[in-house]
Amino acid sequence: MASEPQFADGIDPERLRPSLNALQSNGWTLDEDKIGIKKTFYFKSYFKAVSFVNVIASQSATKKHHATMTIRFGSVDAYWTTHHPRGLTDKDTSMAQFCDQAAELVGVVEQGQGLKCGPGA
Repeated sequence: MASEPQFADGIDPERLRPSLNALQSNGWTLDEDKIGIKKTFYFKSYFKAVSFVNVIASQSATKKHHATMTIRFGSVDAYWTTHHPRGLTDKDTSMAQFCDQAAELVGVVEQGQGLKCGPGA
């Protein structure tokens, strides 16, 4: 099935599926190759977006598992995948859950509620 996630070798899909389903119901989506999960978080300011990334970076260093993150003026794209072995693992789902918790603490807002970069900014 094409929409089935690609779990890393050694991962029990049935054990990981409940957390993946919970994340997907909270806005996380599979990437195009089905080997990772991604989500965009929105914040009222660039400072809050950077603060969110710093919280994630600290936890990432502790867990030795790092995301690809893109910071914009009022948003952050977070992407989790495991490179060795390649595919989705519990490291990805647990860090995605951490992202959701950290976003709430930092002050996540709905898309469109964040401040926009104005002229000359």
